Amino acid sequence: EDYIFVDEKNHIFLTEKGIERASKVFYRHEILTKYLIKLGVDSEIAEKDACTIEHVISEETFAAIEKELKNERY
Repeated sequence: EDYIFVDEKNHIFLTEKGIERASKVFYRHEILTKYLIKLGVDSEIAEKDACTIEHVISEETFAAIEKELKNERY
């Protein structure tokens, strides 16, 4: 899906599209980890669970969690 390219020495690099996708996944991971910790989940468990959840959570549910966290900052 054009996320990576491999050079002549078999080094793997992210494309611009790959960087965008990786950034999105990482952002979701950070938000979900923070939310789980806020709920009282141990930080190590929150990290592991966020790693799974970030790949399967719907956009709607993620947006609601993101909104909840942003609302608490103000």
